[in-house]
Amino acid sequence: MTIMSVQSWEHFFKPEVRSSGLAFVKKGNVSVSQLSDTEIQSYVRASTSFKVSLKSKSISSPIVMVSCTCPVSKKGQFCKHIWAALLVVEEKKPDFLDSKTELEKQTEADVASAPKLKTQSQNESQAAYKAKQADYRKEQYKLQKQKIKDRKLKLKNKDKEPENLFPPFVEEALKYFYENGFSLRDDMTKESISFAMKKLARVFHPDVGGSHEEILELNRFADILTKFSKS
Repeated sequence: MTIMSVQSWEHFFKPEVRSSGLAFVKKGNVSVSQLSDTEIQSYVRASTSFKVSLKSKSISSPIVMVSCTCPVSKKGQFCKHIWAALLVVEEKKPDFLDSKTELEKQTEADVASAPKLKTQSQNESQAAYKAKQADYRKEQYKLQKQKIKDRKLKLKNKDKEPENLFPPFVEEALKYFYENGFSLRDDMTKESISFAMKKLARVFHPDVGGSHEEILELNRFADILTKFSKS
């Protein structure tokens, strides 16, 4: 791993600027915090406190973009606060400078506008994704509901449910599964009940377009049959 030394960027800063920056470091007037893998923020305390931003477009990008809120930096120059921040980053956050070979000056306007554009783009992308997912769930819910209705109609027209052989509450549960496409009367095993329950949960669960009441009803009838199952 090649870590760039800030000494390679000395030519960007006048000797007196580097001396003043080093003085800030020696006095302990420089603090740095790493906001992400690609951004570090530093505060240099002088007569007032100035914020220095160090950013890169990606971890692999060779460019470190720097800016400061001081008047000198606003004029487009590399100031003593930036040099102080670079020295402390080299000492405390050396990995940030991994593969960084170029130094680029940013204006305050660049720093202020870039995050806004990125955030707006991310928000729009997330909103579009959520809307697409919601439409998909609604469509799937409608299709599943229609399939159940079709099965009910087919069963109603084809044959009748067998005579009652179990207690009323078990018969009620059997009827529920029968009307939703699963005849468990002759195959009331835990495995078959679990299979039917999982299939119907894809229709009735709130996460896929069902309701809280529907999933509670499914769970209640499944519990009843499980207690009376053959195995």
